[in-house]
Amino acid sequence: MAHHWQDSLIRRWRQRPALHRDGVSLQEDWLLRKLQQALNGDSLQIDDLSLLSRDSTLHLTTHQPLAARLTLHFDFLPIDWSSRQIHLRYHVQGEAIAPSTTRRLLGGLLLGVMEGAFGHKALQQLAKPLDWLNLEQDVAIIDLTQLPALQQWLDYPLLGKPLAARLSIKAIETSPGLLRIRLGRAPTPAD
Repeated sequence: MAHHWQDSLIRRWRQRPALHRDGVSLQEDWLLRKLQQALNGDSLQIDDLSLLSRDSTLHLTTHQPLAARLTLHFDFLPIDWSSRQIHLRYHVQGEAIAPSTTRRLLGGLLLGVMEGAFGHKALQQLAKPLDWLNLEQDVAIIDLTQLPALQQWLDYPLLGKPLAARLSIKAIETSPGLLRIRLGRAPTPAD
């Protein structure tokens, strides 16, 4: 029993964010847990996350407007720190799920005819209550100034200025099992 508890503690310790000289690395399992805690609800369930060098995927199940399993393929775009927004290029693939074969067939037919539009519309509906997320046709925009978990850090005073005025996100990159956030000094108006 004690050995199992120690293994669990060691595994969680290894999955915590790792600090680097120029930023932080976040483990896939840790990110998946955080996404599930923040987003799982009656209409959405985060099932899996797979971080790769290119074409990372987020698997989710929607229950409204149509019960479906969606796979969101995404890649991070270059950062424009002045807007305090992170942009991701994405596309969606879907598969209808329903308890009856007839409903599943009709849902599958609907998804087959309108997969791109349905996936985008379903995600827009699910994202509507999230003030910090805006979904365009193939780009997701995360507004860091509206993200509650980051607000206190962006506004944290450091030598008379908010931290976000002194430190910037230079890049966000994925590699197998890892999300890497590279930080740097924020440009000053004279730069």
